[in-house]
Amino acid sequence: MPPAAHWTIIGGTSPVVLVAPHGGRRDPARRPWGSGRLRVNDLHTPALTAELAARLGASALINAERDRNEVDLNRISEAHDGAPGFLERLADLLHTTLARHGRATLLTVHGWNVIQPAVDLGLGCAAGKNPLAVDAGAAVSPAFAAGALGRLVAACAARGLSATVGARYPARHRENLLQLFTSRYRHDPRALVRALAVLAPQVDAVQLELGIPLRWPGAWRTALLDACTDCLPALTMPSAGDAVTPAGGPAPATHGPPVRLQFTSSTLCGLVGLDGPTGGRLLLFPPAGGLVLFTGEWLGAGPPGSVGPLTVRSGVHPDACHVRLRGPLLRFADTLPFLDLEHGLAGAELVDAEVALDFTTAVPPGDRPAGCFGTVAGRVRVAGTPFTVDGSGFYEESAPAGPWPRLRAQLELGAHAGLALTLGLADGQVTGSLRRAGCRVAVVAARAGLGPDDAPLARVDLDVDLADGQHVAVRARALHRLPVIRGRGPRPVRLEFAACRLENGPPWPVGWCEVGGV
Repeated sequence: MPPAAHWTIIGGTSPVVLVAPHGGRRDPARRPWGSGRLRVNDLHTPALTAELAARLGASALINAERDRNEVDLNRISEAHDGAPGFLERLADLLHTTLARHGRATLLTVHGWNVIQPAVDLGLGCAAGKNPLAVDAGAAVSPAFAAGALGRLVAACAARGLSATVGARYPARHRENLLQLFTSRYRHDPRALVRALAVLAPQVDAVQLELGIPLRWPGAWRTALLDACTDCLPALTMPSAGDAVTPAGGPAPATHGPPVRLQFTSSTLCGLVGLDGPTGGRLLLFPPAGGLVLFTGEWLGAGPPGSVGPLTVRSGVHPDACHVRLRGPLLRFADTLPFLDLEHGLAGAELVDAEVALDFTTAVPPGDRPAGCFGTVAGRVRVAGTPFTVDGSGFYEESAPAGPWPRLRAQLELGAHAGLALTLGLADGQVTGSLRRAGCRVAVVAARAGLGPDDAPLARVDLDVDLADGQHVAVRARALHRLPVIRGRGPRPVRLEFAACRLENGPPWPVGWCEVGGV
């Protein structure tokens, strides 16, 4: 059995019991990020849970050390087989609480790696049309859902926090720790599991899936603590009341089409994307280096083109796109956080930002088969530092597809010329065009020379043949590199994005390149 030092145990006097199962730490030397599918530990949940326990007078069981890639304490079988002491201590806290109060409210605290001020409340069951109306399959009673949780949703909303119920993480997987407090495990053959499951009728259990702003120190975390503190009477002595129907139950699909906008200027460059029903992101690259990031998930609420505080909307005329954001962003000292996400997040700083950018183009709507060039102008303020943007952009309303491995490039070449192409690096298959003086000429062939394997976009040498017989040579060099490892598939996949300048052009970026599969 692991030593008790793996866990922090806090005694409390209220009926509330807190559990933070994923607050441990991964040793990057022992488990390098690119070596396989790794799960990120929930950064800042130990400190947040301890602070919340102090606010609520709650007991708490906190995993502050153990890496969830060794044993996931939120998975019943893993905890039973690999860390039975964790379940034993949880049972001790609940027995003590029940002996004193006759009932308990169990809150499991988790991290959700989106940069939107949001919490999703999992009740152990699928959300219905009114997610606060639950049946016997939930880990909470109907009275607790309608009363205490309704008040918590309202208290969060009053402080500008998005609170949904089961929209993203309903905690309904059979191995989720919350399932111990449904009827599922009442007759389980494992004595330790059964000992917790028989307590379910006296326990209302809720999973709190907390976005980054609600976990990192700052005003957003304080707002969450205040909301929970205001709801303490309802959490300790729940009673039925008027239910508050939050956003996040089943809702008509109001998301717009996939949208991608990239822009460059002498002061700031960036990437914006909406992925239809999935979510959205905004990445900013200041001239001094580093990365400022927003990511969010679409939760079935809000107007089309909105993901949390980020909106990307077309204007009244089809030649414009407007990007707006006012809220938290995460600032990184370098552009490498996606090579090891947990390590990158651990060094990130939460900042406030305002973004107002407008893209316009003179390209007619019917002449945009694969996106279009235009101009981007506006103002951005990050942690009090202002940036005026007046540069070029490339806009497309479809997810990129094509050959793999591949190179994509969208570069302004000067003299009102822009090159956009996708090149298969294995077979030479190419699509794209050069727009010059209002005319578009198709690319019929292209050859690419890239930089070293660990920085392929440090050098991009393109030789392009056009349908009119002309030849164009482009020599681009990366100024801001963003390498990414995506590990959701059977094998990790490396991509790299870069804002590039022309070798013999101005010293600021003139467009973006992307390479994947090399």
